[in-house]
Amino acid sequence: MNVSDSVVRNLHQHLVQIAEMKTQVERGPKQVKAAILQVEASKNALQTCKDAIKKKKMDADRKQLQLREREAKIHDWEGKMNAAKNNREFQAIKEQIAADSQANNVLSDEILEILEEIDSLQIDSKGLEEKLKLMEAEKVKTEASVAQKLALLTQELARVEGNLAGLEKTLEPDFTVKYQRLVSTRYEDSMAALDDVACGGCYTGLPPRILDSLRKEQAVLCPSCGRLLYRPE
Repeated sequence: MNVSDSVVRNLHQHLVQIAEMKTQVERGPKQVKAAILQVEASKNALQTCKDAIKKKKMDADRKQLQLREREAKIHDWEGKMNAAKNNREFQAIKEQIAADSQANNVLSDEILEILEEIDSLQIDSKGLEEKLKLMEAEKVKTEASVAQKLALLTQELARVEGNLAGLEKTLEPDFTVKYQRLVSTRYEDSMAALDDVACGGCYTGLPPRILDSLRKEQAVLCPSCGRLLYRPE
């Protein structure tokens, strides 16, 4: 069966173009999904930071309550120390006051450390809020850009597919059978241009009979990879 190089080349160019546009069409929703995931990740990071701040504040409040309770106990011990009946009782109360005072010093240091951590987390929270705003703005921008590109791509894809359908109608019936069988399984990878004396798809050197058939504009397949061959312009 005979078919000109220009016909096969034109078919292949359309198939490649359609495949590339379909890839771009599929990429659009993935870009939007990626932008949405980034927003969700930013929200989760911000919420985690806020939860940490809340927990730290609760810890600080709990320790401050403990501190006040111990201070009240020290005040009571001081009253009892003044009313001690003997030196032994006086000394015991004094030691208890010293122990509670030391515990309060440790508690005060812990509270100060927690408050410093809260300050640091609040700074982080502000940064995460700004990042979230940027991610949300980027998502809106991506959605608009993808929608615009998809509209143009869909229109262009329909045009090229229409052109391909028109070309396919001009093919000889016996060639159409071979062509459709190849395209149904391999699509744009079903054809390859010659690369000097090798197949441009698998780069296997071609025997003289194949090259001779191509010069006679006969439809031939690469004996190695099975692609439909044609000569480049």
